[in-house]
Amino acid sequence: MNTNHHKPQSKIITFLVGILVAFSLGLAHSAPIPELYEAKMPVIDKSEQERNKALRAALRQVIIKITGRREAVGRSAIAKALEQPDRYIQQFLYQTEKTPSESAELVFWAKFDPGAVSELLRSANLPSWERARPSMLIWLVVKGDKESVLLSTNSHGELSSALRQGAAERGVSIMLPLLDLRDSARIGATDVWNRSRQRILDASERYVPDTILVGRVYSASATGWKAHWELLGAGARLGGWTTYAGEPGGALRKGVHGAADILVNRYAGWGRGVPTDAALTRAQPTVSGIDTIADYARTLRYLEGLQSEAKVYVTRASGNRISFLLSVPGGEAEFARIAKRGTTLAETSSTDGAFIFRLLP
Repeated sequence: MNTNHHKPQSKIITFLVGILVAFSLGLAHSAPIPELYEAKMPVIDKSEQERNKALRAALRQVIIKITGRREAVGRSAIAKALEQPDRYIQQFLYQTEKTPSESAELVFWAKFDPGAVSELLRSANLPSWERARPSMLIWLVVKGDKESVLLSTNSHGELSSALRQGAAERGVSIMLPLLDLRDSARIGATDVWNRSRQRILDASERYVPDTILVGRVYSASATGWKAHWELLGAGARLGGWTTYAGEPGGALRKGVHGAADILVNRYAGWGRGVPTDAALTRAQPTVSGIDTIADYARTLRYLEGLQSEAKVYVTRASGNRISFLLSVPGGEAEFARIAKRGTTLAETSSTDGAFIFRLLP
């Protein structure tokens, strides 16, 4: 039944991709994630002094997001660039946004030139963290005077905003649970507070995250909040740490930063040198299991997300298999390493030595 259902769509995919191959080999899909080159900063007013201050802070945040490393801004070349951030700006504007407490706040938004920033990082010998970064599901319990509450997508706006702000500052993708009936049947605040790993893993399955961040936050004193964290990956503990702040949001933002530090240490290409044009090697993967337009779009987005400004070419299509050509640091060996720890592609064996992957559900 499924085979008959997919065959016509596979033929449509082959036809459409064939058109791309015939007419677009001179072009490439290039999709740098805009958010990596953007940053927002709260400002007091629109004065030149305040704008320059916000511009420096925005460029600093963008460099941290792209490299994954907070210490990157300590390089002499970066420190010099932060003195003249206007050299890298592409556009900026002011906008008024509502805070979680519903008050109005003036925000400075800036977008930086990807080419100029990439050149700056090369001159500072700083590698970029590939854009295909591990996703993170967050289970967070807040302990109050009378009860403990699990954070969800639809509750506790200030706290969830703090988590999302921390994620935006580091360029990582986070999820919060729905806490619907299905979740409630599997896990509760006590399970998270006690760090019942199996219950946490079972409840996380539906979200298919690459990593799971477990947090417990409470008021440690009249003037401070404390949060304990544990990061899980593939069911194993990747690290644990504690954060402190004068208010809960600060402790949560620091928690996300701690998780990002672990992820970049574990997954990013630091220590392998900065990828230059010469270090970009061709990879020619063939991906099977592309039965629908949505499958093709998801595969393309994944390949484009392997690095900033990635260029991906379609070279051949047959049935539900499509062959691609792209340039990545480290070539096919690095491509296979990234795919292996992800949840989009799985490498399959081939008798003729072809570089073949299967699109995962």
